[in-house]
Amino acid sequence: MKRYPRLGVVVIATHCAVAVWHLFLAAEVLPSPNNTISLLAVLLITLMHLAIAAAWWKLTDKLAGAILAIFFAVVLALDIYEHFLHPGANNVFMVLSGDWKTIFEVSVGLLLAIELLGTSIGILSLKGGRLDGLRVAS
Repeated sequence: MKRYPRLGVVVIATHCAVAVWHLFLAAEVLPSPNNTISLLAVLLITLMHLAIAAAWWKLTDKLAGAILAIFFAVVLALDIYEHFLHPGANNVFMVLSGDWKTIFEVSVGLLLAIELLGTSIGILSLKGGRLDGLRVAS
């Protein structure tokens, strides 16, 4: 049994909120016609996070840890590619200067930090350790 199951849920919920906020910021920094917000994307992001939170809360440590680690590792890899490696308009090095540029870059940094934390929590849980803050208790 996870000692602090709510920690994972808080990380998942925070990631969901920042990811949706990030979509709205991306609409502000991207040029037309790519600057619209898809309500379907918001709905899918929310549903995916709810499913991950339910899995984290209800499944065994190892299975929940595997799901959490895989989810956050995949999202982390996609974010690194999208915002640092891909030569697109939402690459942090290519975003057009404007009122929204800095806050967009902050949202990218927050997403990366939360994804690293979520991956770490998933790996710690996958290893079978109990979460005690961010340390594994024996």
